[in-house]
Amino acid sequence: MPSKVAKSAQILSTLALTSALSISLFASPAFADRKQDFANHLKTLEQEMQQEGINPQLFRTAVGDDFSIDEKAITKLQNQPESVMTFEKYTSSMLSDARIKNGRELYAQHKDKLEEISAKSGVSPEIIVALWGIESYFGKWVGRHSIARSLATLTFDSHRKDFFKRELFAAMRILQEGHIEPTELKGSWAGAMGQCQFMPTSFLAYAADGDGDGKKNIWTNEADVFASAANYLKTHGWKTNQAWGQRVVLSKILPPLKLSERGLTGRKSVAEWKKIGIVAAKGGFKVADTEKARLYIPNGPSQTAYLVYNNFDTVLDWNRSSYFAFSANALADAIAQRDGGML
Repeated sequence: MPSKVAKSAQILSTLALTSALSISLFASPAFADRKQDFANHLKTLEQEMQQEGINPQLFRTAVGDDFSIDEKAITKLQNQPESVMTFEKYTSSMLSDARIKNGRELYAQHKDKLEEISAKSGVSPEIIVALWGIESYFGKWVGRHSIARSLATLTFDSHRKDFFKRELFAAMRILQEGHIEPTELKGSWAGAMGQCQFMPTSFLAYAADGDGDGKKNIWTNEADVFASAANYLKTHGWKTNQAWGQRVVLSKILPPLKLSERGLTGRKSVAEWKKIGIVAAKGGFKVADTEKARLYIPNGPSQTAYLVYNNFDTVLDWNRSSYFAFSANALADAIAQRDGGML
């Protein structure tokens, strides 16, 4: 067994070699060329911004002193893990006792503003709080990446350059409209921003001023966060006071079901589902027979099944994960202390 002295010497030798290799890498011609290519890319972006009526100085100020490539953003884009979380584990995490408790307390704290926004939009206050709780844990997890630097990097080195370029230019328009200071434009490595984690193009389309100050500040102003979430859901067809889903029992003689990768069937009217043998697990059906619905079987055939309605799909427009849509709606039920009978 090597002595502690020998081990220490070996570690120091390894660190020295690693350091030397790192210095060599960053001093290499290839690295220098990449650095210059990125600098040229930024100049081109600034020229294009100017052509579109965007002040390039806003971009420079938002990036700050570090005009280098955001290597973390590239690494995260290239190494996004495959989702292996089960439906049960995901919903358990999103519907933790702590998240429900915090949601109820914050609902009570912001009750007046939430109900004001709900009255104007027709969107239930509890789903607004639920989305807030899942997206950023009620504003605690908003990301600290420079949006300008990360998006500029991803317009330079990614397989979705055009997508990230649209988001970058949208972010600059947000600054030009004066909703937030350039140095405060922070978010996730991919560009999601604020307490409701809107991408910049979504901000321009759906962000709303919740307190009448003329700004749409989804980073630090809860009234704007709530109004923006409500506006998104309203625009995507939220139905006031309609149930979002319910547990059902599948008939043994049910015809073969074609499920998407997200565990969803196509839409049929509730009457059609009844006709082929779908039965409510508890009580009757929660919407009219004419309403469209889909079967949701997150764990595949022969497992627990749900009939989900319009408001499930509206949240699915917010985030394309069926686990997310289910969890957000179920969290809203829990915050409102309403037994949706879904879990």
